[in-house]
Amino acid sequence: MDVGYSALAVALLATIISFVSFIYYTRTQNESIYNFSKAALYAQTLFLTAAVIILLYYFLIRDFNVEYVALYSDSGLPLAYTIGALWGGASGSLLLWAWIISLFMTGIVLREQKDRLTGYALAVILSVNIFLLTLVAFINNPFHRLAFFPPDGNGLNPLLIDPGMLIHPPTLFIGYAGLTIPFAFALAGLLAKNENWIFRIRKWTLFSWLFLGFGIFLGGWWSYTVLGWGGYWAWDPVENASLVPWLISTAFLHSVMLQERKRGMKLWNVLLAIGAFETVLLATFITRSGIISSVHGFGASGIGPIFGSYIGLSLVISLIILAFRYDQVKSMNIFQSITSRESSFLFNNIFFVVMGLTVIWGTLFPILNEAIIGTKLSVGTGFYNAIAPWVMLSLVLLMGISIMLRWGGTDSSDIIYKLKYPISIGIISAPIVYILGFTNIDSIIGISASSFAISLHGQDYLFDVKDFSRKTGTKTISSMIHIIFNRQRRYGGYIVHLSMILIFIGIIGTSIYQTSYSTTLQRDLPEEVGDYTFTYMGFSRIEEPNQNDYKINLAIRNGNIDETVTPVISENLKSQARYVHVGVKSLPFEDIYVIPESLEENQVSLIINYSPLIGFIWAGGQLMIIGVIIGLLPNRLVRKKEISQNLENQ
Repeated sequence: MDVGYSALAVALLATIISFVSFIYYTRTQNESIYNFSKAALYAQTLFLTAAVIILLYYFLIRDFNVEYVALYSDSGLPLAYTIGALWGGASGSLLLWAWIISLFMTGIVLREQKDRLTGYALAVILSVNIFLLTLVAFINNPFHRLAFFPPDGNGLNPLLIDPGMLIHPPTLFIGYAGLTIPFAFALAGLLAKNENWIFRIRKWTLFSWLFLGFGIFLGGWWSYTVLGWGGYWAWDPVENASLVPWLISTAFLHSVMLQERKRGMKLWNVLLAIGAFETVLLATFITRSGIISSVHGFGASGIGPIFGSYIGLSLVISLIILAFRYDQVKSMNIFQSITSRESSFLFNNIFFVVMGLTVIWGTLFPILNEAIIGTKLSVGTGFYNAIAPWVMLSLVLLMGISIMLRWGGTDSSDIIYKLKYPISIGIISAPIVYILGFTNIDSIIGISASSFAISLHGQDYLFDVKDFSRKTGTKTISSMIHIIFNRQRRYGGYIVHLSMILIFIGIIGTSIYQTSYSTTLQRDLPEEVGDYTFTYMGFSRIEEPNQNDYKINLAIRNGNIDETVTPVISENLKSQARYVHVGVKSLPFEDIYVIPESLEENQVSLIINYSPLIGFIWAGGQLMIIGVIIGLLPNRLVRKKEISQNLENQ
């Protein structure tokens, strides 16, 4: 038996033992049982780590007798992508996912207190890992050896030979694995009759939400810079599948605040935690079942029906537990006023869930239609674009309005006072936007709404600085810095809001004002294409193992702008296929995006796109990371108090 498979088998056995032991601990609360369960969990993590290292070792030594290594690497693959090939297929990615979950469980054991709530939560997460490891061990075994020793491997898909491949999938898997935690603690809270689960999961959820969002952001960047079609989001089924759990978990992060503060929306929060986890499973099912054709998919891997059955089973069990504990999740009526922060959070949740359900329906409808009726249909971008802009606009407005509202209700005079300047800024921005050339009515409304929301955040920040300075006796300039790091949760959230608004502005610019030109340039003859003059200056040939790259040299000029851009046409010798690597020149307010189509010694054919404001999307993604990191910092001034009433002791 292969040593890697042996490590995998022992990890599965340790996972089962730990699962049974934690279940027993929840009945007895015997400390020695807990310690034994913990030791088995550590063994799971240790042997899973060993399995991952052994599989990586097989890739590094080019052991093509291992089928998985032969399928996703070859002798000419660079070191970095040889490592990345570990998650290039379904088997390795499932193993990676199970390993990350084991690391999260180890963190829970080390960080969380020892009680029934933690015991139940770990049992739920262990049950998930039992399923994943069973799949890896018996259906999609990455350690399976061939009856012969191939001289070389098939190689990695050339589209995956990009730095994005090294970062995008692992970040998504961290997000996927992390969303198991709120799901597990929500069920644990029901089983243990303990409401304190809501306080245990905030940072775990926020951390997972960050990685899932960052993974989606990197996927957009990868699509934009590698796939060569000119965009960053195509409403591809696999893109949609990763977006839905992010939307659901975003709603969850907002509504848990209402349960923390007001003990409201208890049922809603449990449903959102379940929904986020189930949509993670759905995303995995769509990617690995082979039911859709996508550049992101792993193709048919034999686990589709099993994964589909597990989604149904886990959902049914979760809802049965919820039904038996329904009395526990009855909430107080906390929505006393439409002008309360509670109401704004409710509307926020409705918009996120509506968008999530829209994306799920658009993704699954063609699949269900083909399965039931037998005809193939596709849902075009028009379906999503008819709903998404209005949902995004509503959320941008809510981001601004919510921060000026008070818990319980807000006086009309206070609302008028806080709205007068932001509304004025929003109105004034409309003619400015028009003068700058953004004349489409949708863009004027969207950017004006964004200016309104940004000004509300800025105003609230200045009010807060003034109040903080008065109470602490610090100077205003010092207060502007100190207040952010003394109220991390609030200002981490504000920064994330601003990041989403920037992304919204970028989407407006690219979706409404992107222009495209098709042209053929003769060597050394300048030609005006749109607002810029392009000159083709020849190409250089670069020979790589199994690949020839033709680097095209283009000069771009316009007034003070004197730049170069170098798109590439690659010729893969093994697959006899040609791939393009676009050339992107990022300017302050637009990107020049060059897609090479054909190349000769004295001429080149190109598609040239101009993408206004796309930099706002990439800036927003980076700002989101900063905001979440600030929100995750420990709060020195405020210590969260857990609910004193523990239903377990009733």
